[in-house]
Amino acid sequence: PPSPLPSAQPGTLIRYEKVTGIPGVPSGATLYRILYHSRSIYNVDIPESGYVIVPGTTAPSGGYPVISWAHGTTGAAPICAPSLFETDGAGTYLVPQISKYVGAGFLIAATDYEGLGIPGGIHPYLLGESEGRAVLDAAKAAMQLPNIKVSNKVIIYGHSQGGHAALFAGELAPTYASDLKILGVVAAAPATGLTTILAVALAPQFAGAKGFIVTAAWTWGKTYKNLPETDMFSSLGISIGNKYVDQVCTGTLDKIMQNDPTSSILLASAQSNPDVLAHAKENNPGQVKTDAPMLVVQGTSDTTVPPILTDAYVTSSACPIGDTIDYIHFTGATHGTIVKVAAPTILSWMQARLAGTTAPTTCGQSGDLSTASS
Repeated sequence: PPSPLPSAQPGTLIRYEKVTGIPGVPSGATLYRILYHSRSIYNVDIPESGYVIVPGTTAPSGGYPVISWAHGTTGAAPICAPSLFETDGAGTYLVPQISKYVGAGFLIAATDYEGLGIPGGIHPYLLGESEGRAVLDAAKAAMQLPNIKVSNKVIIYGHSQGGHAALFAGELAPTYASDLKILGVVAAAPATGLTTILAVALAPQFAGAKGFIVTAAWTWGKTYKNLPETDMFSSLGISIGNKYVDQVCTGTLDKIMQNDPTSSILLASAQSNPDVLAHAKENNPGQVKTDAPMLVVQGTSDTTVPPILTDAYVTSSACPIGDTIDYIHFTGATHGTIVKVAAPTILSWMQARLAGTTAPTTCGQSGDLSTASS
């Protein structure tokens, strides 16, 4: 990014470049890498990166409607940005089932999130306000690409960490991005219930979540001013954090820590630390009513984001607060497969919002949900 960064409004496009030869980009579509202005949680003007995919079809008279995509966990290091189109040796990470959405005429705006893709940065992982702002500002930036007609009608969609980001973007939109017309929010297996996750973080049966928990705690310590690393981490944890968290991506970090139980990295006292608890609570989605209607899809065989967490978000937070939320359990779907098996449902829901159809809600039904087969 330019240094010093000239000041500009959030969502202002700094620069863009066309990118070719990336596998998975739908035929006829055009891919751009973008750099744009956003705001940190301290309202500091910061650069963020991402990508935009423009359909090959002619834009409708009002411009292409936008899906602002929020990606799942890649890590906290600058090299873990999806817009680099090479994530930790795992190849490109584009919107799952992207051809369906682009083929239906949606333009994709995809943030990397704060700190990813920007040299010297660190990504505030599972920090809702940071993620939500990034998602909204990416949509604004996409509207400034020259000679492309883009509507201000936006549907926010995210998976896993990105589901958390999408829920926060929906909550923030009326105050942070009132110029966008948010037609709906879609979250697939979203990270919710951070207070609950913190309470069980050291239990051996949650060892699979170690990478997520360590990344969140370390990056919160680097972002919030009242969370010193010594309040949360053992000396081993501090060593891992300093050496690796802002240098490697999730898959590599998991391998580095594979023989270290979470209890050897995080202090047990962190679970009762009032500052840690307060930040976990403020990063629980569902405390602010979302103006736009919502679709939440969850696999019943998901072991990364257990259905019980998403159920609790819907029944204890979203429905009671007055959200219009369509919550669907997909029988047998896993954390990885939910974005594929639910794609036809997600697309038809998005098209209905675009058409102005009244959004359905499952609040008040048994379990506040409906069930679909995978």
